[in-house]
Amino acid sequence: MVVNSVHWFRKCLRLHDNPALQEALNGADAVRCVYILDPFFAGAANVGINRWRFLLEALEDLDSSLKKLNSRLFVVRGQPTDVFPRLFKEWNVTRLTFEYDPEPYGKERDGAIIKLAQEFGVETIVRNSHTLYNLDRIIEMNNNSPPLTFKRFQTIVSRLELPRRPLPPITQQQMDKCHTKIEDNHDQLYSIPSLEELGFRTDGLSLAVWHGGESQALDRLGKHLDKKVWVTSLEHSRVKTCSLYASPTGLSPYLRFGCLSCRVLYYNLRELYMKVRKRCTPPLSLFGQLLWREFFYTAATNNPNFDRMDGNPICVQIPWDQNPEALAKWAEGRTGFPWIDAIMTQLRQEGWIHHLARHAVACFLTRGDLWISWESGMKVFEEMLLDADWSVNAGSWMWLSCSAFFQQFFHCYCPVGFGRRTDPTGDYIRHYIPILKDYPNRYIYEPWNAPESLQKAANCVVGVDYPKPMINHAESSRLNIERMKQVYQQLSHYRGLSKSSYQRAKCNLTGPGIRICFPGLRHISHHSAFSVHILHS
Repeated sequence: MVVNSVHWFRKCLRLHDNPALQEALNGADAVRCVYILDPFFAGAANVGINRWRFLLEALEDLDSSLKKLNSRLFVVRGQPTDVFPRLFKEWNVTRLTFEYDPEPYGKERDGAIIKLAQEFGVETIVRNSHTLYNLDRIIEMNNNSPPLTFKRFQTIVSRLELPRRPLPPITQQQMDKCHTKIEDNHDQLYSIPSLEELGFRTDGLSLAVWHGGESQALDRLGKHLDKKVWVTSLEHSRVKTCSLYASPTGLSPYLRFGCLSCRVLYYNLRELYMKVRKRCTPPLSLFGQLLWREFFYTAATNNPNFDRMDGNPICVQIPWDQNPEALAKWAEGRTGFPWIDAIMTQLRQEGWIHHLARHAVACFLTRGDLWISWESGMKVFEEMLLDADWSVNAGSWMWLSCSAFFQQFFHCYCPVGFGRRTDPTGDYIRHYIPILKDYPNRYIYEPWNAPESLQKAANCVVGVDYPKPMINHAESSRLNIERMKQVYQQLSHYRGLSKSSYQRAKCNLTGPGIRICFPGLRHISHHSAFSVHILHS
């Protein structure tokens, strides 16, 4: 029997550690590698230009790698349910392979495709490699429900066997055994679209800071592992100014798009640790940031409403305000708080911000200052953040807004003091908000307090050249903590806030408002959902 395989690339845009692709090649006479993209849907999706550029670069890199193996990537326009019936007939397909997608939308889509393939007599093979563990097994071990605390999740994971070892990259020999003829008009029929074809205007588009693709991912992994002392350290190093900028060893977007296998990263870290630490068993904390990713995937896997408050059984129902004007100021970096505005400007320009920067702007938008729903912030990140992932993005926003997973709502980030401690000189602000570049360090985080003469000398008058603060942080934070307290007092499972903790929080709010910060900030930094030190640094 002739075996004509089609491998469907989705979140696994790589040739290394790709079990589903290996299954496609196994005993096949011909293999076509397909990526399905609907330009109409692309234009309507809530995905910004930087994310699309990264994806298209990843596809270009994948096609280039396949070309070296005398194969190509077939980019097919349309929706999977419309595309596959045509391909099954045209290519006489007998086998379809793809990677398992644990997210609710993905499982629903894949179920429809598997049913469709059965109707055409096409065998389907699905393999997992986007997560370290079998998420259904974790749920089963937790009495058939996802663990909703990270501590409980870690306990279950510690009882599991180690993740499966990654598979080697596809070889020329494998491809030669199932060679597929590439037609002369391949580039006309199956080319990777341009940003313009997807409806984006590229005039004035800045150069990419992050370039997509497996080649980039593996190069970064090598540099990442060269940081032997840092990688194997059990302590989180203090964030420095340079940490706020994109790093040549950052990995999070590459894990999101599957350009890098999480299992390859896991075992490289494990082997490096055991070598440096003389073969001691690596602690779970070394893999903590990968485990956060697994944690949110597990929490979301059977919850189609994970990305919204309504109908989400794990989400606290908080009466957030509706304020489109305030949301726009936050998203566009026009809040009047330079630390917040610099972060949001970097996000818009580059598609990435440091994990603690994510903490700051998420808290500011939600329970800290503006009292706007985490769903709104999640959508902005979904549009602009390269590593935005449906499960991780929603889970992180629920965490930082104290809507799920994390209940210490009295911990709050100061939009002045937090940034000043991270970057005392304010150079990060000057880089992303150049209109403030001539302000002295003393006023760079709160330019509204600068004397009018100094503002004029710096060629930036607050309220004219740069916006005034859109909100009084001291008053807003005090009010919002009271709001959160009232919400939580209505929850039967909430243990309550100790009197000493609450009084301490209130005391921190009664001083000069702009300098508010709360004890426990280290705790949030270490355990927060946005803390992806290994992946981002």
